[in-house]
Amino acid sequence: MHKTLLIILTTIIISGCTKTNEFTPKEGADSESIFKLACAECHNPVGGQIFILSKDRATIPAISKQINEGSMTMPSFPNIKSETLSNLAQYVIDNSKVE
Repeated sequence: MHKTLLIILTTIIISGCTKTNEFTPKEGADSESIFKLACAECHNPVGGQIFILSKDRATIPAISKQINEGSMTMPSFPNIKSETLSNLAQYVIDNSKVE
């Protein structure tokens, strides 16, 4: 039983690592719209807050890297780039609690 559970969890984690979301924002789309289309399916704001971020994670470079590269459970979004990526990262920071 434990071996089966371990195999299932490992499969889920590995699939998250290799998943890429091909979402491409429309030109001129604002950050709130992009968030709703690309992120809100998994990241639903609770009480107006998207995340609780540590101060070292509440930076545009850190959030941008997370968006572009993904993580164990989050797909990467390589088609969100440049100023659009920076603006989306700032939107996440502005709408998150920073501790």
